[in-house]
Amino acid sequence: MARLFAVCLPFLIFWGVALSSPVPPILAQTPRVVHRVWVLPLSGAVTPPMATYLHRWFERAKERPPSLIILRIDTPGGLSGSMRSIIKDILASPVPVVGYVAPGGARAASAGTYILYACPLAAMSPGTNVGSATPIPVGGSLPLLPEPARTGKGSKPSSPSDTEERKIVNDAVAYIRSLAEVNGRNAAWAEKAVLSAANLSARQALDQHVIDLISPDIPTLLEQIDGRTLTFHGQKILLSIEPASLRFVRPQWKDRLLEILSRPELAYLLFLLGVVGLAFEFSHPGFVLPGITGLMAIILAFYAFTILPVNLTGLLLLLLGISLMVAEVLVGAFGGLAVAGIVSFFLGSLFFFRAPEGEVATPASSYLPLILLLTLLVSGFFLGVIRLALKARMRPVLTGFEGTKGERGTALDSFQKKGRVRLHSEIWWATSPVPVKEGEQVVIEGMTGLTLKVRPASEEAP
Repeated sequence: MARLFAVCLPFLIFWGVALSSPVPPILAQTPRVVHRVWVLPLSGAVTPPMATYLHRWFERAKERPPSLIILRIDTPGGLSGSMRSIIKDILASPVPVVGYVAPGGARAASAGTYILYACPLAAMSPGTNVGSATPIPVGGSLPLLPEPARTGKGSKPSSPSDTEERKIVNDAVAYIRSLAEVNGRNAAWAEKAVLSAANLSARQALDQHVIDLISPDIPTLLEQIDGRTLTFHGQKILLSIEPASLRFVRPQWKDRLLEILSRPELAYLLFLLGVVGLAFEFSHPGFVLPGITGLMAIILAFYAFTILPVNLTGLLLLLLGISLMVAEVLVGAFGGLAVAGIVSFFLGSLFFFRAPEGEVATPASSYLPLILLLTLLVSGFFLGVIRLALKARMRPVLTGFEGTKGERGTALDSFQKKGRVRLHSEIWWATSPVPVKEGEQVVIEGMTGLTLKVRPASEEAP
């Protein structure tokens, strides 16, 4: 016990002195709360997979809300339905959402402009732009500046297509003005962005009160908005987010896969790959792999067609072109059907490549080299490979029973029931219902296993 007391005594003295000394000020302070900030990327075209992925995170924010959500935007636009779904999530978010166009060189074009206007706070990185919010309907394009409806003597009534286009434009104008009024932004320029596809740089957007601030990166952005007052759900709130713990959200693999499949050009390629694979399997039965690959490509392509505004005219022209090329192979119309099929396929490819509703239109000429290459490859496949395959299948069989029936051989023995015959330099066992003499010509009538059924050529039916 004395030894144990001697060992413990220095520790007891040390802790007694430590407890009796005053607590340093830094330890006496209450630790500051670390605020959680989520950074959600909105990169690429606004599609249903992207809207679903963002909706999932906004739902998680309702269960365990962070202090702030930063929506990092870099998009050329996208589908109107997906855009409105994202805006609904932003407006119903339990925490403030900052729309941040970044990094340098990014853009918030078309649907991205609406989404940026929906965020309670909007920021841009230097070297970015916003605008071009003119909606583009399925199957056509809208005039940049619609004329007002004319009335009175000598005026021409508007066509149904003009009326529909004006309805789309007016709806888009009212929608973006309402978003601007909710967050106190420049509604006049928002209307201009819809009617005339106007664009602004980051500095111009700040000067015209389209955004609230310019920030080069997210840490600087957090410093700028800390202590800022903003209107959120109709109430004035004070943002206090320092110190902040950033969480950069990454889409899951299935989100990225669905995002890739939702591209119109990939859906086009998958559809062609599926048609070519199935055609090769039908013309070369037994390969299996081309058929399975083609079937999977067709399924993936039709999944993409369900989430994309695919031009039905283009799709039908593609199918018509392929059908005409196959008909040329089967019928042989001296090239007429082939030419019509190639032209139909080319036009279908041009109509297939179009911008979704609400996205800045991409001219078909930018895809022209790819379309020409695929037209040549597909037409060459159907008019060349398929033609050769069908000719090979229709060629007379030269082996097995079908290749020997009706052929003539020479009897090597005199026999009545079973003997040997020479056929194509080969010696076969043969049976005959009538006597056969040695050296006599015989005709092959059938085959049982490896034994031929023959009859003397002199008794062959005329």
